[in-house]
Amino acid sequence: MSQAAITLIVLVVAIILFVIDVLPMGLVAFCVPVTLYFLGIIEVSDIFTDVINSNVILIIAMCVIGAAFFKTGLAYLVSQKVMKLTNSERGLILVVVLLAGIMSGFVSNSGTVAVLLPIVLGIARAANIKPIKLLLPLVMGATLGADFTIIGSPGNLIAKNTIEEYSNGTMHVGFFEYAKIGAPMLIIVAIFLFFVGPKIIPNREPGESDAVSQDYSGIPKWHKIFTAVDLAVTVVLMVLTDYVDFLPPLHIIACIGAILIVAAGVLTEKEAFKSFELLTVFMLAFMSPLGAAMNNTGAGEMIADKVVALTGQSGTLIIMGAMWLLTWFLTQVMSNTAACTLLCPIAWTIAETIGADPRAVVIAVFIASSVAVCTPMAIPANAMILGPGNIRFKDFMLPGLCVSAVCFIVSMILLPIFYPFYPG
Repeated sequence: MSQAAITLIVLVVAIILFVIDVLPMGLVAFCVPVTLYFLGIIEVSDIFTDVINSNVILIIAMCVIGAAFFKTGLAYLVSQKVMKLTNSERGLILVVVLLAGIMSGFVSNSGTVAVLLPIVLGIARAANIKPIKLLLPLVMGATLGADFTIIGSPGNLIAKNTIEEYSNGTMHVGFFEYAKIGAPMLIIVAIFLFFVGPKIIPNREPGESDAVSQDYSGIPKWHKIFTAVDLAVTVVLMVLTDYVDFLPPLHIIACIGAILIVAAGVLTEKEAFKSFELLTVFMLAFMSPLGAAMNNTGAGEMIADKVVALTGQSGTLIIMGAMWLLTWFLTQVMSNTAACTLLCPIAWTIAETIGADPRAVVIAVFIASSVAVCTPMAIPANAMILGPGNIRFKDFMLPGLCVSAVCFIVSMILLPIFYPFYPG
């Protein structure tokens, strides 16, 4: 059996294990490169190569800064002020989607939902609105808002890593690169839910809420100021790396911001370590060798040939749409990080096979992986609202499918505009 075929078998088994969820996700991710080593596909050094990947370091550093943003109550204060803008159901849906989206562009969607959940429940109670009417828009906004920046979710960094590594450094992904697609998509979805949300989101009586409003009165004021300045300066410096040559790389800037947070005493060392999203690190570090193996053994090219054969002469737009839909389907039932990790290298190879600019197809995969809105197990944030909103599995389906359709249309229109398939 060829190495390409063996690699594809490992890919299929990994997908099955992610979907059926009989083993911990991190364990499956770690077993993938180990299995590839014993099968003779990769070298032993390749197993741990990406543990020190700059994107992994960036994720860890931003986890620390994000934890400080939540601990000091800054996220709570910002959200409370924004929530005072309107009291109508439609207006609140619009505000919740946009607020969650903007916040999750800089910190995790799970953290965003965790902070906003008690606030949204309180507002729904005060406005006499069923909590589900605001909670579903909350997780949708938090999920889609991750497409604003390269640090919004692990998938963002995976797509960035794929584009920069597979192009041998000839293509660069800037801090707000994805906002070209992500910002219009979030705004259009917010407007869509403003008009249609009250009709497609079902009515359901609230359940028992475990969400507890935290007391931030004991937090020193200077901790809040320091954290706000630290986060702002970190983000500004990251943005400026696209324009200023002497600045250090993104992951070093993030590390400096994280170091200052701990050195100032805003977070203790234990709290900083606790903030690390180790599952995300495992997924990025230990699934990347599979993507490299698919590229090196020709397995990715085999899949590319099959996709091209199935789509025939339909063109790049059809192929991009097919990859978008495949990724979107997988991300409803498995980790969106895993879906992005598995399919970004394949998307690159497919685009290269037909001579098109691979960025459009890779970014299509990443965007689709973030539209995890149709099931409660698509991302952890979705599961957070089940109890407080008394929300059932089926409640996600109709609004999730409608929002997914909007995102698909927006993606298919904007991607060819910003990333022409055959640039001159």
